[in-house]
Amino acid sequence: MPGCAQSAFDFIEVPDPRRPKRPERVFTCIGAGAAAAEVARCRERIKRDNAILAKGIPPERFHISLCGIGDYVRIPSRVPFAATRAARRIVLSPFEVVLFRAVTFPGFKPDRRPTVLLAEGRELRELGDMLFEHLRGEGLKAGGLTTPHMTLFYSPRSIRPTDIEPIRFRVDRFYLIHSERGLTRYNALGCWLLGDPVRTLSGPLAFGSVAA
Repeated sequence: MPGCAQSAFDFIEVPDPRRPKRPERVFTCIGAGAAAAEVARCRERIKRDNAILAKGIPPERFHISLCGIGDYVRIPSRVPFAATRAARRIVLSPFEVVLFRAVTFPGFKPDRRPTVLLAEGRELRELGDMLFEHLRGEGLKAGGLTTPHMTLFYSPRSIRPTDIEPIRFRVDRFYLIHSERGLTRYNALGCWLLGDPVRTLSGPLAFGSVAA
């Protein structure tokens, strides 16, 4: 009918040029908890001392990745289901993590090198190892914890590796995160308390500690 015809191309979703071919990333992590403000101050000192003007990661998104699960065109429903089954099998009490050294990783893009704080803690590695084992046991192609770190900012410039005044914080929960790559958005698919993994926390994403 004249006036009612519509091109079939009108129904094709135009890809967002900011986003990669597999834009939906799923991973597990811990947050900075009550140390987020201290980490932000440390980041600003590092930027000032190295004359770097890069925009930093927002403090509410500071985190240490534990296990990568995958990048997808669309997240299959089995992924959060299997990850939840794995998370509920974690038996570990709350523990302390220490951030102790600032370094720049090479990065995949010369203009986007990540400057990070290295992290250490025996229980941190235990949590990463347990998650890796259980995620694999649920059939997910998870990647293991390699060099624990908290990313501060991305920049073309590197810094000289520098020891910092140790930043200590308590970890009492871990997260399953959906990262919308290219849009810098995080969505919490799950959050579990250490010592009570059956209790799943809901609500908006916040990398802080448990409210009183």
